[in-house]
Amino acid sequence: MNETGIGSHGSVSLPAVVDLQHASALKVQLERGLASGCETTVDCSAVQRISSPCLQVLVAGMNAFEKAGGPHMAIVNPSAAFRETVSTLGLTDALGLVGA
Repeated sequence: MNETGIGSHGSVSLPAVVDLQHASALKVQLERGLASGCETTVDCSAVQRISSPCLQVLVAGMNAFEKAGGPHMAIVNPSAAFRETVSTLGLTDALGLVGA
């Protein structure tokens, strides 16, 4: 996933289109963030379309960070398209976007 990278401070920036081909790389990036012991943010400001497999990876990542009891994972700057997809699929709570 060349368009998506994990920054030095645990930040992941998603591209405009986040589809099935991105799911594995996104999972690896979130696992690295968790292993690093640093808070990880996922910037969704550019997202115009995101597939359900990638949303599953994000939900699993949120759960893994929560279970670890240490660093947190947060979705930041969610675009309108990201919010709409998340809401349509009923994942607002699971991704911590309530009231955000």
